[in-house]
Amino acid sequence: MIDFRYHLVSLVSVFLALAVGIVLGAGPLKEPIGESLQSQVDALRSDRDNLRTDLDAAKGNIDKQNDFVTSAAPELIGGALKDQDVSIIAAPDADPEQVEEVSNRVKEADGTIAGDVSFVDNTLGLQDSTDFLEKLRTIVPDLPQDDSTAIRAALVIALTGNASMLEDAEDRKAAEKQSTKLYDAFVDADRLRTDTDHKTTSLFIVIDDENSTLAEEDKPSPQASGDKAIRSLVTDFITALTAESTSVVVAGDAVSAQNGLVNILRTEKSRASTVDGLGLGAGPVITVRALAAGEDGTHGHFGFADDAEEILPGKTTAEKEDAE
Repeated sequence: MIDFRYHLVSLVSVFLALAVGIVLGAGPLKEPIGESLQSQVDALRSDRDNLRTDLDAAKGNIDKQNDFVTSAAPELIGGALKDQDVSIIAAPDADPEQVEEVSNRVKEADGTIAGDVSFVDNTLGLQDSTDFLEKLRTIVPDLPQDDSTAIRAALVIALTGNASMLEDAEDRKAAEKQSTKLYDAFVDADRLRTDTDHKTTSLFIVIDDENSTLAEEDKPSPQASGDKAIRSLVTDFITALTAESTSVVVAGDAVSAQNGLVNILRTEKSRASTVDGLGLGAGPVITVRALAAGEDGTHGHFGFADDAEEILPGKTTAEKEDAE
């Protein structure tokens, strides 16, 4: 049985050990311990200084590359999208200045902004969707049975005018003729916001939210327990849009390449091209180059992040022929 004597002996042992530690630390071990701690502090300071130097050098290289791409924009994108219609899709919290800069670069490349839409938080969600789904199925009765898939398919048909996701050829033809009505249904339900008239295109630029954290948002919202996680809804939509389009480019800032949609698509080896660096002057230029490259059959991941394959795509077939 454990009694008072046991507790007393234990307590005395603890104090003896503490006293021995103090004596040794203040005596024969004081200098070695102090030297060891000082050595570790010096090493940490040296590592910090080296990292700061490397970071400054890397930032300097990015700044130089950004300046070069921006200054060379007229030569890099002039005529790259000649006579092409382009749709721009902005995420709910996309930076309006980034959207505008991308639009300006598309026009500088001799392209036309045929569609300019913004998503809202519930564009693809199932929350409050009963009446909305009923309207979509009234317009296109043969939409997929799964509600989430049906909303995604309807939006892709509305934007592209293509319905190859439907199994029956007659159903596909009928659905494709309803693209304008589907588009209007999304706008009327406040699931799409736009100032442009409806026009289907095969070239799309999707602009991620500013400072996006989509890569971290992997759980369904408690308000929509039957819904898929937001990141799944968005990436499934990008996959479906890519299947029905000639070229899809998803662009975002540096944070998007770390924690946002650009990061997810690169990790999942998406067929959509991605561009990071929209916060830099070169970002919109690279985005236009990537869109033109996708139309030419080249898809990839571009920008300044570590997992980017290149800063920008090479010349298109048409550009190579013109140079010969």
